[in-house]
Amino acid sequence: MQLVITYKEKVTTTSLLVAEKFGKEHKNVLEDIQNLECSPIFRELNFEPSSYKSAQNKDMPVYILTRDAFTMLVMSFTGSSAAKFREEFIEEFNRMEAVLRQGKTPVLIPTYQMRILSESTKSCPYTHWNIFDASHSIMMLIEKHIGSVNKYDLVDGSIGYRWAKYREGKDWAVTYSFYTHEYDDARGSVECKCYQHSEFGHFKKWLNEVYKQTYLPEYLKSKYEKERNAVMLDKVHEILPKLLKAS
Repeated sequence: MQLVITYKEKVTTTSLLVAEKFGKEHKNVLEDIQNLECSPIFRELNFEPSSYKSAQNKDMPVYILTRDAFTMLVMSFTGSSAAKFREEFIEEFNRMEAVLRQGKTPVLIPTYQMRILSESTKSCPYTHWNIFDASHSIMMLIEKHIGSVNKYDLVDGSIGYRWAKYREGKDWAVTYSFYTHEYDDARGSVECKCYQHSEFGHFKKWLNEVYKQTYLPEYLKSKYEKERNAVMLDKVHEILPKLLKAS
């Protein structure tokens, strides 16, 4: 699994990644961070509050941690594997910092490809389709040309939220059902909507003509502005308009 990310040209990690690796509830890691006995200056410099989109398209709190923040946070973690996990994080910090010193662009884990290969939607009934499987083209567009920073990028969550709003009141909209989306991390099993096949043509037309052209740029700009990730924002401003025009 991915242990560190590049943020503001520095190697960092997040409270979500720490929680996943150490097998903790994210809310408990957030509480650990809040209860740390450190100076206000240290906290300001090393623990940056941020947010991510949940599968339900809600803004959820997360901290971006420097190496020093990570070290302070996990010093008190116990358990048979805690020392091993600390070593793995430190090794990854060292590796990525060496990459940055050499002026190379870190190779990012292909987030969406990994999620697709994990067969997270296998419980979806054959009589229905789901947003995740129907949105692969958007995910691959982002991953190939823009890049994804971590596995908590949820463009399919954004698509699902916008689609649910769009189909409201349409005469072709029929009753939807639910399936269990399986995440291979602390999020576990999440109930998600799935739709009857009679709506699929309407979805593909909306995805390419409306979401891709209007909401995708909004989603990416909002996401990277919140993260204050200038590198990814530059890619969105420079590359995305050309891709959309070409499509």
